[in-house]
Amino acid sequence: MKTIRYLLALVVLLCLGQASAQEIKVISFNIRFDNPNDAPNNWANRLPLVEEYLVAEMPDIMGVQEALYHQNEDLLKALPGYAYLGTGRDDGEKGGEFSPLYYHTGRFELLDHSQFWLSETPHMAGSIGWEAMLPRVVSWAKLRHRESKREVFVFNTHFSHVSDLARRKSMEFLSVMIKEIAAESPVIVTGDFNIRMDSGLYVDMINQFKAINNLQNTFVASADSTHTEVATFNGFSDQQNTAVIDYIFVNDAFRVKSYSVDRIKENGVFISDHWPVKSVLLIK
Repeated sequence: MKTIRYLLALVVLLCLGQASAQEIKVISFNIRFDNPNDAPNNWANRLPLVEEYLVAEMPDIMGVQEALYHQNEDLLKALPGYAYLGTGRDDGEKGGEFSPLYYHTGRFELLDHSQFWLSETPHMAGSIGWEAMLPRVVSWAKLRHRESKREVFVFNTHFSHVSDLARRKSMEFLSVMIKEIAAESPVIVTGDFNIRMDSGLYVDMINQFKAINNLQNTFVASADSTHTEVATFNGFSDQQNTAVIDYIFVNDAFRVKSYSVDRIKENGVFISDHWPVKSVLLIK
């Protein structure tokens, strides 16, 4: 089975050269940390679904949330031709969850990257901000799109799950940092924001991102008018859920060709407790 997946990956890699030179496929994916108590949806059972999905999609850029170090290594094995950046949130090395950024090395050249914590001491590894219970980080990269030669800044994050104050402060601080790091360059932001689309805090976040960074939600901006609002969080349950909390944002350097929430479940096993969110972008 793995041999077939790897052969498929190579075929897709060869086909990438035939894709539009200006087209960039982006995925935001909370893969759920490796929790043995999740059985039957534990990582060992979900990994084949994750591998199959990623090999079929072959994103150019992917923001991942909740990945432990060994899960990152698993993803790299499934994705030949990719690299990732970012460190564990607990110690700035391998400890705790990562919010890593993956990129296809054949499509992008890494020019610069770093990571900061969503706290009052953003460069102190493991620091916890405001009313959050756990460290929260932002990984970012400056990439050169090889076909278009355009430089693109990508940010990936995972906001607090317990505090509106932490989420508000994180949103405000992230906006300031994007402006400081990327200025007016093309920007992509991925993440699990733990902010529901039907909340007042989401409206505040959209207004903040629009005013400071000229960012828009790719769900709203998509040229594909056939999609409908679909929950991005499932909680390993088939019950109806309306929680849209995972997003991809871009500034006006991009046109959003398509948007989707990819619901993957096989033999009763969910790909994660979040569905992957995907957008195809056209760089102007």
